[in-house]
Amino acid sequence: MDPRATQLASVLVDHSLELSKGDKLLLAASDFTPLELLQECYRIALGRGAQVELDVFGYRRSDFGGFTRTFLENATPEQLATPSAITFLKADWADAFLFINVLHDDEYLAGIDPKKLSLLNTAYQDLLPKVMPKRWTLTQFPTSQLAARAGMTPEAFTDFYYNACLIDYAAESKRLQALSDILDAGKHVHIQAEGTDLTLGIEGRLAAGTNVGRRNVPDGECFLAPLEDKTEGIVTFELPQRRAGTVFEGIRLEFKNGKIEKATATSNEAHLHQVLGEHPDNSRLGELGIGMNRNITKYIQNILFDEKIAGTVHMALGRAYTEERGGGKNTGTIHWDLVKDLRHNGSTVSVDERVIIRDGKVLV
Repeated sequence: MDPRATQLASVLVDHSLELSKGDKLLLAASDFTPLELLQECYRIALGRGAQVELDVFGYRRSDFGGFTRTFLENATPEQLATPSAITFLKADWADAFLFINVLHDDEYLAGIDPKKLSLLNTAYQDLLPKVMPKRWTLTQFPTSQLAARAGMTPEAFTDFYYNACLIDYAAESKRLQALSDILDAGKHVHIQAEGTDLTLGIEGRLAAGTNVGRRNVPDGECFLAPLEDKTEGIVTFELPQRRAGTVFEGIRLEFKNGKIEKATATSNEAHLHQVLGEHPDNSRLGELGIGMNRNITKYIQNILFDEKIAGTVHMALGRAYTEERGGGKNTGTIHWDLVKDLRHNGSTVSVDERVIIRDGKVLV
């Protein structure tokens, strides 16, 4: 048994979810790859007196066996548009959710007709509102493919994973409090970098960041929802962005009155337009996040890690979270985080007139 699995299980059960006697936990894993971590989460949750429902190979969270791809390739439009009643019943039953995601091939949906993905996304758009108000957290366990994507050996990537996850969350929360206070009092965020000059209205919106490790592990970000009609300007994403197995290069977005007026990409531009066209609110921002985890320094094309990189920001198209802190009013069928690297000379992020990031260094 890797002792780090026990340490992380304790973080997930006790810190992230704060499980206690009588809580109903849906413990969901893509497959049995993270067996030690799954066993320890199960054991510790039972020890806290929780009722635990083990849900392995759950809804669209596994590429193992190719079943999700087979479904998308062979299902009729009616089947795609009909959600699983069992999935919704599980969401109604649980008080808390722990998702341990595993991907052996992060391109397992590559080449799938975007219209089919759109039908499936629309069918399950009412699932997240059932989960989001409750206690939930997710992590993504290392695999050989993810390690190769990151340019690491499996052993090195596992070390990278635990190093990113096993931080001092109490100390990290205190470090982010000052940034949260600035954002809480701010009216505008101005992001400037090569190919980017973007202003986002945030007056009245509250930042989330002090409860680090509650939703994502690894964690280390401060985020809030911009006002839905107050984003103006241009942003260019120089890093490749992934969604459902498709890589989008050179995304450039132009905003007016909070809405994307023009979207281009140097690869898969038609697919980008398809995603934005699924719902009117997919062309508005649901989140602005600032990465703060100093243990994550390398971009690995995995959003759970990349959005936490210190010296980056990320912007989510589509759904906003619904909580008072970090939440907003935007809806949509997606919540797609796009990472903007600011670790370059001449890059700045300002709240009103105060510079909080310069050349990728957080100044708070």
